Amino acid sequence: MRVGVPIFLFLAAAGFHTALTASLESAEKEDTFGEEVGLEQLSDLQKRDQEEFEAAQMSEAVQDENTEEENDTQEEDMNRDGNVEAVQHESESDEDVDGMRQTREHLEANVEEADETTNLAEVE
Repeated sequence: MRVGVPIFLFLAAAGFHTALTASLESAEKEDTFGEEVGLEQLSDLQKRDQEEFEAAQMSEAVQDENTEEENDTQEEDMNRDGNVEAVQHESESDEDVDGMRQTREHLEANVEEADETTNLAEVE
């Protein structure tokens, strides 16, 4: 019996050592696995954030281009409207000048008729 106790203690210590080593290795694997998963998740989050950031920049660029195009279009419309108004104003001015010429010619014709009438009255 005396021989059996030391062998039993030796086997118990060896089993305990094996179990303790396996437990520690398992804990290390879980920690590294957790860190790797954490890094992968962090990496995925960073990738998503980067993609969202790039998408936001593209969206802003497109909006800026659309705003610039709208501003250009508005400026062109204003210039065109200004040109149309200027042309209308010029044509109105031309019409006014034509109207004045016709009025002047009409008045001159009336003056000539009045002069002829006066001359005829004096002659008779």
